[in-house]
Amino acid sequence: MKIDPGLQEKFVTLHDGVQIQYFCGGEVGGYPVVLLHGGGTDHAMLSWRDTIPALLQAGYRVYAPNYPGYGGSPFQPGYATVEKNLAVLEQLMDTWKLGKTALVGISMGGGLATGYTLRHQERVEKLILIGSYGIQDKAPYHALSYFMVRMPWVMNATWAMSRGSRRAARYSLNSIIFNPDSRTEALVDEVLDAMQNLDSQKAFGIFQRDEVLWKGLKTNYTSRLGEIKRPVLLIHGAKDIGVPLKNARRAVGIFPNARLEVIENAGHWTQRDYPEQVNRLILEFLAE
Repeated sequence: MKIDPGLQEKFVTLHDGVQIQYFCGGEVGGYPVVLLHGGGTDHAMLSWRDTIPALLQAGYRVYAPNYPGYGGSPFQPGYATVEKNLAVLEQLMDTWKLGKTALVGISMGGGLATGYTLRHQERVEKLILIGSYGIQDKAPYHALSYFMVRMPWVMNATWAMSRGSRRAARYSLNSIIFNPDSRTEALVDEVLDAMQNLDSQKAFGIFQRDEVLWKGLKTNYTSRLGEIKRPVLLIHGAKDIGVPLKNARRAVGIFPNARLEVIENAGHWTQRDYPEQVNRLILEFLAE
């Protein structure tokens, strides 16, 4: 895993012996920005490779953790659900002794950022959600998804066939990144490397089985978004198939103080699809 030269890699052991890898850097005393990665094969550096340098250059203090099973954080039985990962985030925020901060989350990380803000609004000054989980009623092809995540042998076989395949890595990128200039060989290498992590496969499988219920998704904060009074920026790809744009359009109308920025021709991994555009929006919002 390649680490941005402006960051330090650190480990902390939380309650119950849960060990978390995280990266931090930037000016000591700088305004803190916490970056939360997505699920699947994702991890902190994979999600935020293009975002971290922009934040560091602008003088922010960056924290980017890996949840249990992702990146260099060991898998912990029972620590893959939204509820458990929220408990991890709460302990990390206490460990870092952060007061008011900005939370930035992509996909699963967006759902966790939203959930944390609902619990600890006094500690969150700004919230940035990119292709965020937690704002939709059902998964795409929900009934099929429900059955698929309950057939782990099928999912495991699919992962096993894809793990060493550069073609499979490119195919997965094609579904979440629509900008051909962003689908570089270096990014393919990063994704292939991340696909070797069996722990993330295990953790994400547990997450999916816990979240995808027959009638809908377990974590859906839509009815509670009106409780969040902090400024919120939603950044969403117009071609996001994981969290269709209609969900972000609905959410922005419920938040009391939010705006939606739609990135045309972008997919679910918007911050790596059009990094310069997303970085500009993030930095402008943080500076407001």
